[in-house]
Amino acid sequence: MKKVLTCILCMAFCLSLFACGGPAEKPQDGPSLDTAAPSGEGGDYKFVLMAPLTGNNAQYGQSYQVAMNLLVDKYNENGGINGHKVVLEVYDDKADAKESVNIATRVAEDPSVLAVIGSQTSSCSMAAAPILQEKNILMISPQASHVDYTGIGDCIFRTQVTTAWENSETARFLVESLGAKKVAVIYSSDDWGVSMLDTMSASLQELGADVVAAETYIASETKDFTPLISKIKQAEPDVLFLASVYADAVQIIQQAEGLGLDVPYVGSNTLFKQEFLDVGGASVEGVMMCNTVQLNNQNEEYMWLEEAYKEKTGSFIDSYVTQSYDALHIALLAAEAGGTDRDAIKNYAANLTDFVGVSGTFSFDESRNPAKTVYIYEIQNGEIVEIDW
Repeated sequence: MKKVLTCILCMAFCLSLFACGGPAEKPQDGPSLDTAAPSGEGGDYKFVLMAPLTGNNAQYGQSYQVAMNLLVDKYNENGGINGHKVVLEVYDDKADAKESVNIATRVAEDPSVLAVIGSQTSSCSMAAAPILQEKNILMISPQASHVDYTGIGDCIFRTQVTTAWENSETARFLVESLGAKKVAVIYSSDDWGVSMLDTMSASLQELGADVVAAETYIASETKDFTPLISKIKQAEPDVLFLASVYADAVQIIQQAEGLGLDVPYVGSNTLFKQEFLDVGGASVEGVMMCNTVQLNNQNEEYMWLEEAYKEKTGSFIDSYVTQSYDALHIALLAAEAGGTDRDAIKNYAANLTDFVGVSGTFSFDESRNPAKTVYIYEIQNGEIVEIDW
């Protein structure tokens, strides 16, 4: 009996020694958003597109997405960057500045993001920029043209010319080629629209002309423009200049023609869209617009993109396509040169000179703005045609 008891006690003692070996090691949790390893350290090179993919401005953001995916696919087919795959994360800000802030806040907490391309409007881009600047993340907007945008910080760039640059050339066209002395302006009541009015007014005054009527409206919401047009008609302008997205411009032109406003119609680069032709039809025949994109560009990459984009969408390429493509291309080149170092990526972009892009050859000035040629186009027989002036 004693022997049995002794055996039991020995077994219990051994089991207690085994149990005292400590608790089993806890499995390691996967990396959280805050502690994720930066891109390049065994991972993908991550870039972000922030743009409107739904809502009234969806066609612009969708152009970005198609163009940038073509570039990402092209890079990855050729081995990516430094042996790492290029990944494009896409966020829909619906052309809503509050959504842009939410997206920028989320992106800013991800240490693997190397650069952000977007957004499409000045309001959205300017809302997101301070958040990305604080985290030293390169941000290149393909379309933000408000003069104050890049002043937010040294990480903030654009591939679109400023409203001041664009309108200085457009105003010269209005005065020197159309002989305008009195110009009426209809503009959207957002940051971009106000900047367009201010810079157009200043440019015209320098040339001895004036804005004799300026009427504003809520983009994508106002449907009845007849009260605005009636006021403009009373001012007897030589030209009507439209600072509006293409869908609004079509309605303005159709209603203005219905009220007998018989003057030339000239728009900003926002009208340079296949959809403007499709929606406007015969009513937009003869409308003129400015743009920095050059049709019939013989640049090899431009011609490749033109064909690839048309195959994907059935549409011609415009500045929304070319400038988003160039914005991402610059970010990719910066990552090739600087790896995952955000300072190196930012500095590469800042020192970029004579970049041969599909939207033109340009360098960034000290304020991180590109200088580009402004071309004038006219809709002739349902097509956008460059005109001499």
